[in-house]
Amino acid sequence: MGNILPLLLAAALGLPGAAAALPPRLEDTGFEALEKTPFTPRHALWSDGSAKRRWLHLPRGSAIDTAQPDAWEFPRGTRAWKEFSENGRKVETRYIERLADGSWRYATYVWNREGTQAVLAPAEGLGKIPSRTDCLACHEGAPVPILGYSAVQLEALLPPALGYLHANCGHCHNDTGPLANVELALAQRAAAPAQSAARTRATVLPRAADLLRKMRSSYALTRMPPLGVTIPDAEGIALVARWIQEQEQQPRPSTGASP
Repeated sequence: MGNILPLLLAAALGLPGAAAALPPRLEDTGFEALEKTPFTPRHALWSDGSAKRRWLHLPRGSAIDTAQPDAWEFPRGTRAWKEFSENGRKVETRYIERLADGSWRYATYVWNREGTQAVLAPAEGLGKIPSRTDCLACHEGAPVPILGYSAVQLEALLPPALGYLHANCGHCHNDTGPLANVELALAQRAAAPAQSAARTRATVLPRAADLLRKMRSSYALTRMPPLGVTIPDAEGIALVARWIQEQEQQPRPSTGASP
C-alpha cells in the first residue's frame, strides 16, 4: 500500500517512474570533484529529525536566471546533493541533476556503515530510502524541482508557520501541483508574499482541524505530508497550531481573485 500514493501523484503529473543510466556510486556524480556551494534553506523540511547538509553546483560560466522570483531557471548541468544523517552517521545522499534536454533526474545513494562509500539505491527504494517515483511526486509538483534553493527559501522573510507549511507541504499544495484540486494553498510566493499568505490563511482556517489531524497522524495513507515522514513533527505541528489559533481570533478578509 505504501507505493500507491506516489504512483498516483506521478501519474497525475504525467511523469515516468524512473531515470535511466544513473551513476552507480555517489562519487561518480562529481560529488567530490566538482566545486559546490553549501546552502541552508530558511525553512527546513521535516524528515523524522534527520540532520541535513546541502550543496549546489552550476556549470562553469553559467548562472541561475532569477527573473521570475518564484520559478528560478537553473542552467543545464546543474547538480544538487542533500545528505541525511542520523545520530551522527551518514545514511543517504539524494541527488538531482538537470540534463541537456532540460529534464531533471533523481537518485538516492546509500552510505555504508563506515561512511566511506555511497552506492545507488534501488529504483523502488530501500526501507526508509525513497523510491524514484517518490522523488518525482514531491519535486516535480513544484515550479522548480530544487525545492530549498529559491527566493522564498533564501531571500524572503516569512512568518515561521507559513515557512513551515511552504517547506513541508507547498510543493504539492499549490496552484499547479498534483494536489491543486484540494484547494489548500500552502506555497508562498516571493513575488506576492501578502497575497499568498492571505490565500493560505483563507484556505487553512475552514479546515484547520482536519489539517492538524492529518499532520499528527501516524497512518501513511492519511498523514500529511504523506512521503518521507514516519514520525510526526511535534514542534512543527505545535507551531502551525499556534498560528491557526492566532489567525482564528482575527477577522477573515476576502482573498479576492487568485493571483
